[in-house]
This record gives sequence, C-alpha cells and structure tokens, in this order.
Amino acid sequence: MSSQPNILFITTDQQHANHLGVKGLKAIDTPHLDRMAHEGIHFDRAYCPSPICTPTRVSLLTGLYPSSHGAYSIGVTLPEFPRHTLPEILVEKGYRTALFGKTHFVSRKDEERHMAGTDEGPGPDFFREWRGPYLGFQEFEGSTGHTINNWPAQHYRLFLEDSGRDWEPWFPINRPDYDHHACGRWNIPEEFHDTAWVTERTEGFIKRQANAEQPWFCWASFQDPHEPLVCPEPWFSSVRTELIDLPEGYREGEFADRHPFYEACYRRDMKKWQEGQGVPAVLGCPEKTERRSAAMQATLGMVAFIDDRLGRLFQALEDTAQLENTLIIFTSDHGEMHGHHGLWGKGITAYEDCQRVPLLMWNPGLVKNYGTCPALANLVDLPATILSLIGCQVPIGMQGKDLSPILSGEADTVQDSTLVECRPTRETLHQQTLITDRYKLVLYRDGEEGELYDLEDDPDQYENLWQAGAFGAIREELLLRLTRFHMEREGRVVSRVGFA
Repeated sequence: MSSQPNILFITTDQQHANHLGVKGLKAIDTPHLDRMAHEGIHFDRAYCPSPICTPTRVSLLTGLYPSSHGAYSIGVTLPEFPRHTLPEILVEKGYRTALFGKTHFVSRKDEERHMAGTDEGPGPDFFREWRGPYLGFQEFEGSTGHTINNWPAQHYRLFLEDSGRDWEPWFPINRPDYDHHACGRWNIPEEFHDTAWVTERTEGFIKRQANAEQPWFCWASFQDPHEPLVCPEPWFSSVRTELIDLPEGYREGEFADRHPFYEACYRRDMKKWQEGQGVPAVLGCPEKTERRSAAMQATLGMVAFIDDRLGRLFQALEDTAQLENTLIIFTSDHGEMHGHHGLWGKGITAYEDCQRVPLLMWNPGLVKNYGTCPALANLVDLPATILSLIGCQVPIGMQGKDLSPILSGEADTVQDSTLVECRPTRETLHQQTLITDRYKLVLYRDGEEGELYDLEDDPDQYENLWQAGAFGAIREELLLRLTRFHMEREGRVVSRVGFA
C-alpha cells in the first residue's frame, strides 16, 4: 500500500455551519461528524468562496476564486474549462481519482454534453457505457437535482431503472400537484435515496482500492440537505422536534440601511436586477415560513441520514485497513438562511448563514491539531492544502492558502482575512465580502452602499456600522486590507532566473 495518504473528500449541499453536534445541535445525533471534530479539527470560521453552487464547486476543483476561474454563478458554462484541476494534478502524482454524486461544474442544461465532450447531448444509452474520465476523475458516476425538484438523470437514473421498483411516483416534479416549497416527509424508501446511492458507490470504490499499490482521491458529493426540504423515513421522525431551535425571522425595517436588493429579496421582487435568466438569490418565502418547523425537521433529518451513511464509509475504511492512511475532509459548498431575517436559500445577502460552512478534517497522522479551531479558512484553500499534504508543490497561480501548518499544530492561523465573492448576474449585482477575525466588510462594484459588521458583538448582523462615525477608522483599515488582499491572492509566481 502507498505511503502517501488517501483522501476521502465529502461534501453536502447547502448545509448550515451550525448543523453539527459539535456546534451544540441537540435535535439530532451526528456521532460520525462529531468524531471527526473531536479527533480531528473543526474549522469554526470556514467560509465558501461564493454562496452559490457552481462558483464554489469550480473553486474546489481549481484553487481559484470565482473572479479568476470565471464560473461566477449558476447557469454558467465556461467555453474553456480550467486546467489543471486538482484531480488532474493528483493523477499526475500517481493517484486513482473518483467522484460519485453531484457535479454542477457547468450549467445544468450543459452537464451531459460537457461530460460527453460533444456539442450535442449524448444518446440515451450513454451513461450505461460511460463512467469517466471527467475533469481528472478517472471513475465517475453522477446524479443531478435535489429531492423532489428533479427528474432523475445520469447514473442515478440507471440505478433506479434497474431496481425493478416503480420509482416515478417518488419524483412529482412533472405532476400538476408538484410543490417546490414542500416541507416534511418524503415517501421514497431510504435505500433508493441519492444519499444511500452515493454512499454505496463510494463504499464500493473504497473496497476496490483496498489492495491497490496507488493512493486514491475520492469525492463523495451528496445532494442533501438542499431544498426542497423533504426527508425520507426513518430520518424525518428521528428528529427530536422539541429540541429544534428556529432562527429569528424578519424584523420590520431591518433592511433600511442596506443595499436595496435586501428588501427586494425579502419581497421577492428582483426584476430590477434580472438579466433574462432570473437572479439566483435568497428570497422571502411565506410558503416555507408557514412550514418552518417541518422545514427544519426535514433539514435535520437529511443531515442525520448523511451522518449515518458516513459511518458506513468510515467502517469500510477500517475494515480494509485504510483508515489510518486516509485524510477525511467534510464540508458543504455553501450555507442556507433557513428563514433567518425572513429569508430562505443562499446567495447575495452577506449573512453568515449562507457564507459560512462546516469544515472538518480528520486523520491520526496528518491532523495533529484537534478540536474546534477559530482560524479563518476558505474552501478555496483546500486544493493547496491537499497538495501540500501529499508533498506536491502548489501550482503557479493557485490562490488558496495552505492550511497544513494549522493541521500539524505548527501555526494557529495562516491568514488574517478571507474573501467571499458573490456575482449572481453578469452585470447587475457584484458583491465582495472581506472577513477578519472580528469584522465583516461588504462592498459593491456599482453603487455607494456598503456594510460593516462587528461579528463578535453582533453575530447575526442586525447592525450595519458602515456609516457609524465611531467605526470610521476600522472601515478604512478594512478597505486597505481588502486592497492588499487582492494584491496577495495572485498566488505563487515563478522565480527570477537573472537580473534581466
């Protein structure tokens, strides 16, 4: 077996950073995530490079911020996809690579064409024969959509078709009674759910690699707990509803000192900023607010379901004597508002709920620091960190920071600030957020509006200090820090070889 570590990279979709037992969550049990947090490291100040799926997912592949890789929002397909991706580099270093589950690296309507490498979509039997390679993943099986908002596709669709079950009633999107705002119990049996399918495919890969001479990198990409917020049994009923904590909703007038899109999001009136494809943004949703208890119960049930299946993956590693040599990373591509401030979803409003993510790393040999860590981290840092941990030089231009000194206990932090970019539309909305250990600064490319929050005294961001005279010096300091940040993030550059 190789001396280089295997890497099991686990992502969920739209999981709130607080939905972990280590964060005090009482309504469900998350023993496997808690084990990672206690025996490994829990980055309590981890952020996504963008609170929208595609930008963050391409950042995870490239180690670049969205403004550098170009996939700035959902619905974007880059004409030339970035190279070298993390899995491509790992293949060059002798790794076996695989991805099972959600991709969303390009526009949904282009996914199958992108996978096939053709101008037109592939034929109906394409996925019966094709299992990769794709963007550096030598093995690949995909799924797309979330709970009941999708008609199953790709390899997951074949799994359902081959099951011998009448699976179509589980996916009501094509029926007149379909309700995208549904919250509660879902009638799909757990063994046919995407969470179970991704687990089974990943578990199979782990077992196949047990006696391999080469190390491996496997991305298990779960679709949950993304909305529509419906959950199968027994997980929906497993939630201790009396222990659910619901966030505070809308306060009348609370958006008066923010960019006008805040109020527009709450009122669901984003016409001013639309560019033909709509605006992917957090929104007020009375339909969910009326069902907020069921919505949170379903969300937490989905998290408990995923945690249970992580136990199977960890057991597979232990049964095949690979656990000690596998670095396990768990995170989510972005967060979710869950009705906080009267808003649902993810996107342009610069709240911790959608910008902050869970981030756990666990390996007895590589992760010597353990417990909850307050150091700033960003998902764009993960490619550089992974490459450093396997002894590979970080490529020219990769922008993320190497977090490995924190993992080894050699440093308490590697950065004094990090950045979240949000550009849901090409021209009408463009936001950047600088985050330090205490403050959050929010700027817009167009307009004079700005935001400044003291996250220590006001973690829920109700008080915008942008115009507060007492915070003028802090605002100026943060503006200077943001300027330096943009100068620093060009990444590693080549060495000079002569005077001229």
